[in-house]
Formats: sequence, C-alpha cells, structure tokens
Amino acid sequence: MKKLYDLSHVFDENTYHPMGFPAFKNVQMFPSHGCRHALVTMSLHFATHMDAPWHMVEDGKRLDQIDIRELCGEAVVLDVSEKYAPEKATLKGVSVADLEAAAKAAGLDIRAGDAVIVYTGWEKWYETNPSRYYDSYCTLSHEAAQWLAEKKIRLVGLDVPDIDLPASYVKAPFEPRNHRAILGAGIYVIENVGGEIRRLLGKRIDLLPAPMKVGGEYASGAPVRLLAMDL
Repeated sequence: MKKLYDLSHVFDENTYHPMGFPAFKNVQMFPSHGCRHALVTMSLHFATHMDAPWHMVEDGKRLDQIDIRELCGEAVVLDVSEKYAPEKATLKGVSVADLEAAAKAAGLDIRAGDAVIVYTGWEKWYETNPSRYYDSYCTLSHEAAQWLAEKKIRLVGLDVPDIDLPASYVKAPFEPRNHRAILGAGIYVIENVGGEIRRLLGKRIDLLPAPMKVGGEYASGAPVRLLAMDL
C-alpha cells in the first residue's frame, strides 16, 4: 500500500493570521447536549489553503466551478531552503535559476500538467514565529512565476503565506503580480504548505488537494486538506 502524507498545518484559536485569530464558539457541549458543535469565524485564506482564480482575476473560476480532478495528479517538490530559509534570507524572490538548480539536483523534470511545490524552509516558523513568518517570508520572484506559468503546470504550492511578497499589499488597489500571472493562466495556488512536507523534498509524488467546496461570490479560496502519496 502506498504511504500517505499530510502536508497541512493544524489551526486552532491560537493560530495567528494578520487579519486576526479565528474565533471559535461552542454552541453545543457534551455535558448539556451529548455532542460537540462549534462555530468559527475566520478568513477563508487561512492556514493551508487554496486560491481559486476568482481571488485575483476579475472573471476567474470560483472554487465551486473547479472539478477536484483538475487539482489531483503528479507533483514535484523543489527544495530551495539552502538559499531562502529564514536563517539565509528575508523578503527575497526565488529565482528561476534556483528552481532549475533544485530540480536538477533532485533529478526532476517539470512537465506540463505537473504541480510544483516550492519548499523555502519558512514552514517551520508557521507556529514558532508567526509574526515574522507573515512579515518576512521569501516567495517566488515575478520571473519565476512567469516561468512556471509558461511551463503550463496545473498548480503551485509554497510553504509560505503568499505567492507575492508583502509589499504587494501595502495600499489598495493591490498589485499582486505573481497571483495575476499564475491564476490568470488558470493555474491554482496553495499557500502555507506544511505538515510532513520535509519528508518529500526532492521527490516526484501524487498530490491530492481537497479544498472546501465554497460557492458563490465568496468562493475565492478555502482551507485545504493537502494529501500526498508516493508514486
């Protein structure tokens, strides 16, 4: 039987997000109701989550318009942490040359239709240093985003909170160029990849993303249970 890996971060009421901590409220408890039921208020772009094109493209697909079979398939996991981990760099864009070098070092080809997971090493600060994780992360350079789009991949995942750097969101209207390039090409984005990702560095895997099927005008993104299997 193939081994299954969970690449999702856990979240609870203590999980930091720049728009605020999630607010949980118990509405049914075991002593009084014989069951447990809670309500939660949080950003849909929280913890390990997927961006639909609708997030940053005016007429892009919403989550409920995406067939989940479009998301599943082979993926390569590229490790660029030697240059972009928190101890090495901050607020820096991963270059095309470094993606190519990571693929070459692992003996991986990036094929049309692949998902590409970029591991920077920042995921380890998701829980331990969340303010710096959100303020100082490294992510794709714009050239790298365009390069991946030209390769006609189906999905990009990163172990950081955003595919664009924080400077893209200083003043509205925002100019997140990487989101525009990737989502505008019909390629999906998963941010805050974590969990067991370090066990899969430099590998080709089967990726199985399962985002919540949010519908309507709010369906720009949603938390995702991100699973992977050995090929």
